[in-house]
Amino acid sequence: MALVLSAGVSSAIGMLFWVLAARLFDQPTVGVNSAALSAVTLLASASHLNMGNALLRFVPVAERRRAIIARCFAVGLGWGAVVGLGFGIGANIWAPDLVAAFGHPALIAFYVISVPVWTVFVLQDSALTAIRRAGLVLVENVVFAVLKIGLLVVAAWLGLISGIALGTVAATLLVVVVVVSYLAHALRTQAVPAQHATQPVTGRDLAGFIGVDYAGNVAWQTAVFGLPLIVIAIAGPEGAAVYGVSWQITYALYLVASAMGKSMVAHSAAGDSAAIQRARRGMDRKAMTLVLPASVVVAIGSYFILSVFGSRYADGGAIVLALLALSAIPNVVTNSALWEARVRRLRAVQFGLPAAISAVVIVATIILVPAVGIVGVGWAWLSAQSVAAAVILLHRRGAQKGAES
Repeated sequence: MALVLSAGVSSAIGMLFWVLAARLFDQPTVGVNSAALSAVTLLASASHLNMGNALLRFVPVAERRRAIIARCFAVGLGWGAVVGLGFGIGANIWAPDLVAAFGHPALIAFYVISVPVWTVFVLQDSALTAIRRAGLVLVENVVFAVLKIGLLVVAAWLGLISGIALGTVAATLLVVVVVVSYLAHALRTQAVPAQHATQPVTGRDLAGFIGVDYAGNVAWQTAVFGLPLIVIAIAGPEGAAVYGVSWQITYALYLVASAMGKSMVAHSAAGDSAAIQRARRGMDRKAMTLVLPASVVVAIGSYFILSVFGSRYADGGAIVLALLALSAIPNVVTNSALWEARVRRLRAVQFGLPAAISAVVIVATIILVPAVGIVGVGWAWLSAQSVAAAVILLHRRGAQKGAES
């Protein structure tokens, strides 16, 4: 539950961050900064190669934990710098609005620095969880959120147009330095797991797991964090601002299932098939207990929630937020199926499930937004998640009947 609490607290403070951003900066500025940060997150997701899930799966049962974590961090830093440089150089093609807002040379420098830093920021949470230090993830995320808010206020006082994005990256860098230093110390002093609890982990094991999981994650993150770039191109900065704020609120609900999935992998990595199934059922039950009522409350109160950001957000985004919030309910089912597949190393599900959902979301967004407006993004997420969850539940029911017979 430490990871769930961390996700909830950091999301609440994160919402306060965007409330302040909406109050301190005009809507177009919030829109371009939100899109810039979404691109950072997307690129970091491509750069960390889903090594975080590999850390969760293999570090708890590996003898050479320090070497595995260090190599994953090094790969993330190097590949992140390359990916950030490539995105920045080609930004005139795929992100012209960001180039117009920030300038091309400054944008290149921003992504060369921010992408590798954010990559390690993502990986370190998995490393802390894998060495049984999940409680520190809460402390880390709270400190990060508070730093972001403080730097946001400074940026507004200085009148920096790019202050929302720059402050976030600066806060990320400070947290990464502290956490990596702590990990280096903890891994030197923490006892190695007992021999009966360890398993041989080869480079082939890591590569096979990472390859397919990475491909599925890139597809998923393209929808989660790449969609704002599609929205800003179709609906403009105002539409991107409305969607960005609505998604920030919704993503807090998505993080509940994700946090429980990480914990399930770390604690059932060495379990048998029956234990893994029990862990997945427990995850479904606990996540739905939290997500179902929260999603309904957010959907019903969407207008009032967005009014905190300003009347323009409430008027343009209430229905979008309601639809997005409801999509978090079937996401519990799809998310638990994906985490179970990671424990069992079911490669077809690891890639196929997130790729299918993402493809439907992106295609539906491109079709619906020009036709019905920004509300089309909400319908895209809700329909994609609902169909995928229905297929999964039908498959589980069939498998259960087969086992009983």
